[in-house]
This record gives sequence, structure tokens and C-alpha cells, in this order.
Amino acid sequence: MTKQQLILTQYVDGKSSHGNGKEHEITNPFDNSLICKLKSASKEEVDFAIENAHATFKSSKWKKMLGRERGELLNNLARIVKRDVEKFAYLESIDTGIPIRETRMEISTSALHFEYFAGHAGKIEGSFQDLGPRFNYMVREPYGVIGQIVPWNTPFKLMARGFAAAFACGNTMVIKPSIVAPLSILALSDALAEAGFPKGSVNIITGSGRVTGKQIVEHNLIKKVIFTGGGEGGYEILQQTARNVTPSVLELGGKGPIIVTENIDFDETIDGVLTAAFARKAEVCFAGTRLYLSHKMHDKFIDRLSEQANKIPMGNPLDESTQLGPLMTKKRVEDISKIVDQSKNEGVNVICGGYKPSDKSLSKGNFYAPTIATNISHNSHMAQEEIFGPVLSVFKYDDLDDAVEKSNDSDFGLASYVWSNDIRQAHDLAHRLESGNVFINAYGYQSEIPFGGYKKSGVGREHGSEAMLEYTQSKSITVGMGRFQSRFNIN
Repeated sequence: MTKQQLILTQYVDGKSSHGNGKEHEITNPFDNSLICKLKSASKEEVDFAIENAHATFKSSKWKKMLGRERGELLNNLARIVKRDVEKFAYLESIDTGIPIRETRMEISTSALHFEYFAGHAGKIEGSFQDLGPRFNYMVREPYGVIGQIVPWNTPFKLMARGFAAAFACGNTMVIKPSIVAPLSILALSDALAEAGFPKGSVNIITGSGRVTGKQIVEHNLIKKVIFTGGGEGGYEILQQTARNVTPSVLELGGKGPIIVTENIDFDETIDGVLTAAFARKAEVCFAGTRLYLSHKMHDKFIDRLSEQANKIPMGNPLDESTQLGPLMTKKRVEDISKIVDQSKNEGVNVICGGYKPSDKSLSKGNFYAPTIATNISHNSHMAQEEIFGPVLSVFKYDDLDDAVEKSNDSDFGLASYVWSNDIRQAHDLAHRLESGNVFINAYGYQSEIPFGGYKKSGVGREHGSEAMLEYTQSKSITVGMGRFQSRFNIN
């Protein structure tokens, strides 16, 4: 891959090709250098990708494929991704700025997604009811063509979870990676071919969300949409799908609260909060971005936390020692800087960070130092809006009832965190938090854990056996066993 090279940006009907749409430049967030160029799909190419996936779904060959056969394909893909983890991790790191030590983990766990849902593919079950003179049975069937809109943050893993479940259920796919971070997903095309996926069963096309994404979402042959991204994009998709009554699985924004009780292992909790707040630059929806501490422990905890935050190594994502990479774009740095600077003017106390590092080795990149802020109004932008960057807002609580009330005072409800060594206390807090996921003394989800949000954080669930319900629809069949008796008395 050279900087001037136009890379192949479509994988449709088992063939890779260039798009005929608008040209885009892909840049490296570490120094904003050009990685390569690509052309997005034209309107006609998007239509063809969808129609091709639909034709594949309707084909007799696809209809005859058993669930366990789809499982075998996903297992093949998992094996290839594990073998080529360095290739995919490298592409993801230069494309997104995530340190390679983390992208290796994300690619490896993506392979686990493929394996997990491969095991479910042959186990989609229905039900039976004996109703006397007749009986009813229910079967679960795939929707058809699923349109998946993938975001730019950890794109390979966020693609893998929805794709693996939807494909295991017997759907065909049209996948659109983010136009600013498409490389790892585009590299999947060779793996799909090697794994033996039927032509047209998985098509990949590129383009912007506003144009290509919109065309996918509004197409009448798309029978369900998978979208991970910001709230604004999710609201637009709900409006766009309304005309065709197309259901969606939406994983949107978050503003994760972290409640730290006084009954904790201090060092362990510092590590846990640091991870939830700053891992992957906090460019993840389930980051913990609101920290709640009692008045008694506030100062000691923040002193130690800020001391540790200042030590997080920033640098080139390809350097093994780097633990905090650059943000995705220059604009992200500018937007976060603006929010933090405005908050300072409103009396917010920035304990650490709050600036773009001046280190010469970082000067060309989109870096922003880990930031911890206190003395924040709970109605402010920093308290209520998703910043999507390494900024942790800290609040004091009077008692745990106060902590829960403040934690739930948000439009979001994706992931919440509780740190406590009192198991009864921790369980009580978990049940009272308005959140799709609660982590007690833990961080991070995996294939087996259903994941999704309350309130404006989304609709539907990814992961776990619940995901199989998202990508199949039930059909109820009733059979009369005796002679039918007319309801009309006609001589």
C-alpha cells in the first residue's frame, strides 16, 4: 500500500474492485500523514451490492445451507483472523490511533465472536404448543439482507459482533465501514474468500454515512439495520427506516457513571477507574466518564488518580510501550479542547490534563492529555453530554442514594460501573442503576454478555444468545388436526 495508491474499496459478489464515487484520503492520526486513497461506491454500485445480497439470500443454494454449515464458515474465518492478527491489528492501529497492544486484543476477541456465534448457528430453535384439536409451532427465520453501518472506533470488533450473529442466523450482509477508518474491514475480503463464504453472502462497500449509509438504510431490500455510533446518527436512522418499517439494532452514545463506595480495595479501584475512563482514549461508548466519590474519600482518591493518569505513556500507536494513542481527527481535539476551556471559564477545576501535549514527538498528531475535572455542575455540558475523549468528570455524593440518583440523571444508559467489596451493597446498586450493562469490580464486555443500552443509548442487544433473537423473526404456524367446522349455518 502506497500513499498515492487507490486501494480496492468494494467486495461484491466475491470480487474486489475500485469504487466509482468520490475520492477520499485515509490519514494516520499519529501524524496526520496520508496512508492511501480510495474511491467510495457510486449510487449504482450500492444498489447492486444490496440487490446481489438479496439474490443470494433468495437462491436455492443459500436456502439449503444448514446452520452448522454457516457455523463452519465462521469458524474458518476465525482461524484465518487469528493467523493474520498482526496484519489486521497493524491496519487498525494506523487507521484509528489505537495502540497496537490493544488492537491485537480487539482483533483476537473478534475471532472469538466468530467462534461463539458459529456455535449458535446450528442451534436456532422454535417451540410447540398442543392446543387440542389443533397444534401450533413457531419457527425462527432470518430477515434477509442486513445493512450494517460500522463506526470508526474499534471498527473491526464492532463489525464482527453484529456480522457474526446476523450471518449465523442465515441473513446475508451488506457492510459499510466508516469512510475515515475502513482499512481493517476492507482487508476482511480476502479472508472471506479464503474461508469459503458464498459469493454475495457478505458484500462490503465504502462511502460516507450521509450518502452511502443513508442509501443502504432507506433501501427497500434492506430488512434490518445494524448501527453503532452517536445519538444524532441513530435518530436519523430511526427516521430513515420509518418509511419501510425497517427494524434496527442501535448501539448509541453513553455517559457511563462510576460509583466508588468507601468499602473498596483502593489500589484495585484506582486501576479500574483509570481503565474505564481512559482505555482506547475513551473513544468508546461504554467508557466510564462520570466518577462519583463520597466527600470523605474524594480528595485522596483524586490525588492518586491524577498522579496515575499523568503517567500514562502517549506516543506512536505502533510502539509497544504506547498506552494512549491519538484521537481520531484534529477536529476531535479541537472540539474537546473547546468544551474543557469553556468549562474552565465556568469554574470547573481541571486537576490534570486539559491540553494538547507540547512534546515534539506528538506535535503532528491528534493527542489530548488524560483529563480529570472537578467542581462541575450536574446540569453542565461536561456532566450530561458525551464528550467521546479522555475527559473524566468527578462529582461528590452525600450517600449512595444520592450517588444513584445522580448516576441516573442522564439521557444515556449504556454501561455503569460499581466498585465495592460489599457484595450485597454492590448488587443493590447494580439493580438500581438505569443501565443496560453494569460492571461490578470489572471492565469490558465479551461475546457471551448481552450488550446494549437503556434510554437514548440504543435499541436491541448485541452478544450472547439474545443476539440470535435480534436477527431472526418468529413465524407461528397453526395446524388443524380434525375436520374443520364452519362458523356459518348455511343449508
